[in-house]
This record gives sequence, C-alpha cells and structure tokens, in this order.
Amino acid sequence: MPGVAEKTRKKIQACARKFGYRPDPALSALADYRRRTRPATAYTQVAYVTSYPMKDDPAWGFLTDGLLRGARKRGLEFGYDVISYWLPEGGCTLRQASSILFNRGIKGLLIAPLPVENGHLDITWKYFCSVAIGTSMISPLIDYAAFDHHEAMQVVVEKLRGKGYSRIGLFMLHHRGARLRYTSFDAYAGDQQRQPPEPALPPLLLDEFSSEEFWRWFDLHKPDAIITDADSKILDILKERGLSAPKHVGIACSSRFIRENTGIASVTQDLQVIGAAAVDRLHTNLLRSAYGVPAHYHGTLLHGHWAEGSTLRKRR
Repeated sequence: MPGVAEKTRKKIQACARKFGYRPDPALSALADYRRRTRPATAYTQVAYVTSYPMKDDPAWGFLTDGLLRGARKRGLEFGYDVISYWLPEGGCTLRQASSILFNRGIKGLLIAPLPVENGHLDITWKYFCSVAIGTSMISPLIDYAAFDHHEAMQVVVEKLRGKGYSRIGLFMLHHRGARLRYTSFDAYAGDQQRQPPEPALPPLLLDEFSSEEFWRWFDLHKPDAIITDADSKILDILKERGLSAPKHVGIACSSRFIRENTGIASVTQDLQVIGAAAVDRLHTNLLRSAYGVPAHYHGTLLHGHWAEGSTLRKRR
C-alpha cells in the first residue's frame, strides 16, 4: 500500500512468505471483474502527469492528445478515470505535487513523455504505481510502454532492400537519438555494417535544416534511397533540383503518425495504442500493489505497421 513505511512493507512480506501465503488468481480475477463492471461514479482516478514548460503546451499537444485519448478509453474498460495533471501547477515542486496527488487518493501515475532528453523526475515514487510512456525518462527506471523504433527501422531497411535499393542513406532532422535511446540509429548502423562489399554511408544528422549541407552529403554519397524523419520537407528539398520520388531517389520514413504525410512510405505508430498499453501495465501493477521504483523494470514495445505510400519504386 502507498504511504506504508518500507520497513513495515518488508516485514509484512516476510511474514507472508513465512506462513506460505499465496495470492488466489481467482479472487484477483473477481476483483478485476468488479472493478470493470462497477458504475462510473465509483471509478478510481489515475493521473496522466506532464512536466512541460507550460500547461497544455501546444508544442506537445500532438503527442498528448493521442496518448491521453488511448489511455482514457482503456482506463474506462478497467474502471479508471484517467485525468490529466500538470506537475508544476500553482508553482509546486515535484515533492509538493506528489503530496497533492497522494492526498487526492490517486494511486496510479502515467508519466507522459518528458520534454528533455535523459530526463529525471524526483517524485515521491513510494506513493504510487507508475508507468512511463516512451523512453525519455532514464531516472528512475520504471515500467514503460513505448513504440519500437528499433524494429521500425529494421522493417524500413528490409522493405528498401527488397525493392532493390542498395545505397540507403539516413537523413535525420532535429535528431533526438537520446530520447529514443538511439535505437533507430543503432538499427540503421547495424544494417550498414552487414552489407559488404558496399561501403557504409555516413548518416546526415542535423539539428537545423540546411539545404546546402543536404546537397553536399547527397552529391558525395549518392544514395539511391533515403530514410528520414524530415518527411514534411524532403520532397520540397528534392524539387530544388527537379528531382522526385521514386523516379530519382526512394524516400521512406522509419516512423510517422497514422494520419501524417500518408503519401510517404513509412512504418506508422498509433499513439492511442501506446497510451492503452501503458494503462494495461499500470492496471497490472495496481493489482499487484507494485508501489515505488521496481527492482527490475519491464518494457512493453509496440510494433508499427508498414504503409506503402508512393515514394518507393515497385519491388524488383
């Protein structure tokens, strides 16, 4: 239970082991069923907590809307009311926000993606069962649900190889490898090293768009296909020289949201599915009374779906 001293918690657990206590799966299932079927007025609240620089920050709205919508829908299935909570509300410190949430009777937290790389939150974790969404938080390490960017990049590369592309370049704009724990880049680099005798193509990683740098890289390495996160800009860049996809070069994106730039070949990720998966894990933790920071954390990785688009040639 939250609020119980760690010493007391361990003492109770030791007594349970001594007397051979084992939870009854049937009773746990019954409790879960009752939670699912009780009236909405009895819903337990769990909090979707954000730490963006300002409340309802529009810069992150595209992310929160999908994740929160999926979390709320799945939460209702389990009997939870998922509410949005901005941690700095009223100028609170993280410890003060923890006390407010605890005093409201909130036992479960969904930690929204953090606005920084290698993020840290100093919440009073022992009060809550918690699950992070995404991989931007590295301290403390708690259970998380995230899109599998490594597998998505592998799928894109496999599709390109299957269509006969051999010189596959990587052009990343606003490169945020640390937020994804470098999984996309690692998958691409691994493929490049497994393709002898073709020399590896160095990726073009930019924080700000530069047409000059792009064309310098393009002319030097002559890729026949480009994997990019700059899917909103890449087709316009090619037009500068009268080029187009797939006639002159293949274009693919390793990850895009379902309804964005649907003409570009890509692996798509569904934010609502990720939000729902986070609630699934949180529900499990609440049933187990898994409060605090776990000794061994678990990750749930969601796979995307290939969208063919019109920017790649037909399979050879």
